[in-house]
Amino acid sequence: MDFKLFSIASFFFVTISCSEKQTPTDLTTLVQPFGIIPSSQNGYGGGLDQLAQPDDVEILSNGSFIITDVDNNRIQLFSSDGSLLKSVSAKHLGLKNKNIVPTGVATDGNGFIYVSLEGVGRIARFTPELIFDQFIGYPCNVSSENYYNSKNDGCLINPQGIVVAKNGDIFVIDMAKNVFKKGEIRNFGFRKFFQETKTTYLYDRSFAKSQEITAIMRKSEGMAIGPDQKTLYVAEEKPQKNQFGNSNKMRYVAAFDLETGRFLNKLFGVSVKNDSIVNGVFKNSVEGISILGKHLFAVDEKGGKVVVFDLLSGSHVGSIGRSASYYCDDESDCVIDGVNYNEQNIMAGRAIPHLKNDWRKNEMASPDGISTITLDGGSMQLAVVDQWNSRILLYDLSEILKKFD
Repeated sequence: MDFKLFSIASFFFVTISCSEKQTPTDLTTLVQPFGIIPSSQNGYGGGLDQLAQPDDVEILSNGSFIITDVDNNRIQLFSSDGSLLKSVSAKHLGLKNKNIVPTGVATDGNGFIYVSLEGVGRIARFTPELIFDQFIGYPCNVSSENYYNSKNDGCLINPQGIVVAKNGDIFVIDMAKNVFKKGEIRNFGFRKFFQETKTTYLYDRSFAKSQEITAIMRKSEGMAIGPDQKTLYVAEEKPQKNQFGNSNKMRYVAAFDLETGRFLNKLFGVSVKNDSIVNGVFKNSVEGISILGKHLFAVDEKGGKVVVFDLLSGSHVGSIGRSASYYCDDESDCVIDGVNYNEQNIMAGRAIPHLKNDWRKNEMASPDGISTITLDGGSMQLAVVDQWNSRILLYDLSEILKKFD
């Protein structure tokens, strides 16, 4: 498939440019989180009041939180004040394989909770009280040539990002590690399930044939559905160099038709010149994304911040957060005061970045998942996974949005 960017003169195309008249507002020193999850602030670990490299978060309408606690292979339900209410692991799902690797989490209009289980190739559905209800999809081990074969309809290999439409349709990114090879038409797996009855889900084969997501995007996890329930937004973590003339591999968020999966020629976070991407807002990988009202929120992992866009115009209106000082990724070393704050030392407990990185100053170490919501009482909240500090930062979104008006 060959995709071409159209100039603004010939096609409506959302771009974010440094030459915009509106100057984005950096809220890092203007607002601060009102709290963290877990409230105990005990850092990386397997205790009941700890998290270990959480991946995603979903705020429920009553103010509680669902968190996928990856390294602990469990799904956690916390109250609005940061206290643990419930923990679910493989034994609660009737699975012998303890390495369920929960990643993405989403909810539907009826309060049901959906979690991608990357380690066992399934989606688990729960009641609003986090009681296991049923599995959706089934595990498989197939080649890329056979992944979309009708006999493998609905099978999953390594499901990660997930969103659920108001009508109950489920969209899940299946990275299918080591299955899809470089140079193939499709870069990863993608499944859509539609709800036939309250407890029955069917695989949407027509969507699989028409969707362009896996041809345009190279590596994605974050997804969000627009307020109109007609548009699916997908974050690009590792773009293809030849896609859209993107020689510098700028990251972006792309818009697709929710019904067909066709590309809508809209990108957020990049500037275009002569039909090629020439500049970008994100420092590197774009992780989780979320939409509330007229704003799109996207996590800039390496930048250590949340970038905010106007959903209609595509304008980059602001950001919040700063990359933490006491942290470095798994490909480098950062020795501070004699301690190496790299991945191996953090996981082994030899480096404790959460005590050094001040959450009150919006310091984030490799932020990942994100959630926004209007609560039952009318207030708005934003939650961001501060992954390497093993905590969730909580913001009063009403306060943030006032700064953009």
